[in-house]
Amino acid sequence: MSAIPAQPVSPRVFVEDVVPALFAAVELDEAEAATELRLGVVLLGDEGGEWALHFVDGELGIASGRDERCELTLVQTVRDWRSAIWEGRPALIAEGVALVREEGAQALQPPRPAGGGPRPDPLKGISDLRGLIELRIEAEEDDAQGDWCLGVLVGEGALPESPQATIRLGMPEAEAIRVGDLHPLEALISGQLQLEGDLGLILQLQAIAMTAASAAGGGFSR
Repeated sequence: MSAIPAQPVSPRVFVEDVVPALFAAVELDEAEAATELRLGVVLLGDEGGEWALHFVDGELGIASGRDERCELTLVQTVRDWRSAIWEGRPALIAEGVALVREEGAQALQPPRPAGGGPRPDPLKGISDLRGLIELRIEAEEDDAQGDWCLGVLVGEGALPESPQATIRLGMPEAEAIRVGDLHPLEALISGQLQLEGDLGLILQLQAIAMTAASAAGGGFSR
């Protein structure tokens, strides 16, 4: 299986079969191949499960179960995970999935700096952070599917029962940001994007993301 399937598959098949096939198609430079990272995946609900993905020496290993040594852990319901990959909801996230479906996982790699050289390390500084951050995109009143959520646990350790920080915005605002009609900073100042909880954690993560994007020349390749 070399690409994201057109029809939904189980979380187990996706994590254990689709992800390794996508990873195998990515060309890593020397610095990327030398990077070691443990990434956790926790999918909640029917057919859900827990996995630990270990990137080391340019290889990917996958084990079932939670590994508290993971530097990053993605936490989501199976419903929301499936809606982003196969239902196009929310478009802000599904756009990246569509890009991977069309061009492969390498489409999400940052471009090389002008003049050559290795790509910047997008994870630099992550090891200094600790906490669960939740992105909540709130549905409109007539949307029976409800809100869409994604949690990211930054740092090693047990999974907290509740997030330390929440980034909250509505579906229309998320779409406006996606198409470029609304800048995230403008949304924040106007109250259309709300930050709750440990704001220091969110701001530190934002600073790391901005540094990585600046080093890469801005954004991902398309």
